Amino acid sequence: MSDIITKKVAIYCRVSTQEQAEEGYSLEEQQRLIREYCVNHHMEVVKVYQDAGISGKDIRHRPAMQQLLEDVSKKEFDLVMSWKINRISRKLSDAIKIVETLEKYGISYQSYSEPFESSTPAGKMQFQMMALVGEFERNTIAQNVKMGMRAKAVSGEWCRGIPPFGYHWTAMEGTENHGRRKSRLEVVEREAEAVRLIFQLYASGKGYKAIVGRINKRGYRTKKDNAFSVAQIKTILTNPVYIGKVRYDVRRDWNEKRRKNINPNPIIADGKHEAIISEELWEQVQFMISQKSGKPARIYDGEYPLTGILKCPECGAGMVISRTTNRIKDGSKRRITYYACGNWKNKGTAVCHGNMIRVEKANAFVYHQLDKLLSDEKFFKEVAGRVKNSMRTARFPGMNL
Repeated sequence: MSDIITKKVAIYCRVSTQEQAEEGYSLEEQQRLIREYCVNHHMEVVKVYQDAGISGKDIRHRPAMQQLLEDVSKKEFDLVMSWKINRISRKLSDAIKIVETLEKYGISYQSYSEPFESSTPAGKMQFQMMALVGEFERNTIAQNVKMGMRAKAVSGEWCRGIPPFGYHWTAMEGTENHGRRKSRLEVVEREAEAVRLIFQLYASGKGYKAIVGRINKRGYRTKKDNAFSVAQIKTILTNPVYIGKVRYDVRRDWNEKRRKNINPNPIIADGKHEAIISEELWEQVQFMISQKSGKPARIYDGEYPLTGILKCPECGAGMVISRTTNRIKDGSKRRITYYACGNWKNKGTAVCHGNMIRVEKANAFVYHQLDKLLSDEKFFKEVAGRVKNSMRTARFPGMNL
């Protein structure tokens, strides 16, 4: 046995969050199998690097992998082994970069479950093929997960792991599925109190800083038991989860910069959870936010073309959408939509009154008047003449043509 050359081995193990509970993927099992292999092949394990609960999509956010790449210059081991190639990376370019870094210092790479070594030309080709397969698998899994998440969102299920402020997870009865139980959002009353107060304060005209000061003084804390920030107040005020909705796919790619990564058409569906605030309060707050930001809120579609065009007969402010829900004699509910004074909705009865008019009635009246005007040949010629004259004046100012 004295003529046997013993290689010094560094083991690299990784599990992502989803894989931790799956049989055969645990860090302990990966390490056990590789150690057993090393004993049988007269190799000595000198280092073990482990990244727990971290995705293999890149190497930047994996501290153990970063440490391994730093340690290769010390030449304390001859070989790096992992259970599979996709443990070192599920991205082809990163996997190749890692192996090239090892080879630069005379260190080989070997996969426990895929029988080849990177030190030979044939082994390098096999390695690159397997790394490419790993990247393909990751992309396929990511696509399938996204499709599943979109389907959940459309059906009204909350898709993120952490429940929003105001809610917590509660298991749904009778939802056993392959050992997993479905959960739904349930209101946390103490947090819901804070949510209602935040919306009410904003609707009353308070700014973000005033609201965050009031909330913190009253002792409300975030999910992580921290004081609230202005950014968190803004997030709460624009999250439709609080009117019983589920919003998904707001960001196209979380790796991109946030400001350039907004999806203009995210999924918004009726959720399976209880609302914390009324839709009337929600719409009032969204309108006020849009007025302050200078950007129109994407709340209404083409059904309400007179929004902002109709003027309040009392104060002259633009009319905005307001909704009420009436209960009919048979017990069912009917939602009625109105154009209402923007000042009243924004600042309350101290400034103006609702002066509401049904959307259908206002639209029909305006459309009828437009139809009459456009059918009047004399009026049409007069308008055309005025437009022609204004164009001439704009082209040759100060000249009478």
